[in-house]
Amino acid sequence: MADLTVCAFLTKVLCAHGGRMFLQDLRGHVELSEAKLRAVLRRAGPERFLLQEVELRDGPWDPEAEVAAGAGAGGGATACRVVAVSSARLCARYQRGECQACDQLHLCRRHMLGKCPHRDCWSTCALSHDIHTPINIQVMKNRGLFGLNEAQLRILLLQNDPCLFPEVCLLYNKGGDVLYGYCNLRDKCNKFHVCKSFVRGECTLQTCKRSHKLIHATTLKLLEDQELSISSVVNFQIITIYKHMKLHKMLEEKDSVTSAGHSQGAEKQGAPGAGAAEARPLAPAPAQSPRKPQ
Repeated sequence: MADLTVCAFLTKVLCAHGGRMFLQDLRGHVELSEAKLRAVLRRAGPERFLLQEVELRDGPWDPEAEVAAGAGAGGGATACRVVAVSSARLCARYQRGECQACDQLHLCRRHMLGKCPHRDCWSTCALSHDIHTPINIQVMKNRGLFGLNEAQLRILLLQNDPCLFPEVCLLYNKGGDVLYGYCNLRDKCNKFHVCKSFVRGECTLQTCKRSHKLIHATTLKLLEDQELSISSVVNFQIITIYKHMKLHKMLEEKDSVTSAGHSQGAEKQGAPGAGAAEARPLAPAPAQSPRKPQ
């Protein structure tokens, strides 16, 4: 099979298992050696599959520990974790009835969250609940997502599309107190107190005052109360941490190139001046009038 077909199948398998699997488990669904499977995943790149060596942990599943597993070596046994990544997004303009066709999915946001009031009679909803419309089929084909059913596409979007992330508190993000920003509800707020730029993959601050931790006791309680998928937010956190690191690495490299360019420019500007000074003949000293003998 061509890599494109294999990648589509691997994405389908991953999303059928919650969007994240260990490599050895994923290998059980495809007739490829571990080396060949790794090669396919690496060729596809982190834009499709995020590969991480993570520490294996004993005991019941812990969302916070799952996120932290890829943060650093603890000296224990490790395994390769594969997370499904995609650039597919819901069209925001379509949600407002402003877009007829584009390169993004035209699907009802609330339906993909399982919260559309018309889910039992979707024909009465103004927005599409059908992933098989001509527009959506073409978008999925262009993104290499052919073969996914609605449940699998939902898993993929939940862990990649910021549009489907739980609502972020804007007052928290406006500044003020480090813990609560300008949010007067403080611990009673039913919105996420996290950096909105981080959620969008756009935070350029190395030491941001707003939280980049999407999984902790408070947010877990919010997810449970709102009946949202904890596993999907864990995957979203894993992917977003990687994107944040990638963004800062790119910015650092850009700064390094810019600094090097400025240094070279300064050297070039300084060099001709020094050379000219060295080549310039010494100005003759003014003639001294002969002194009268005393």
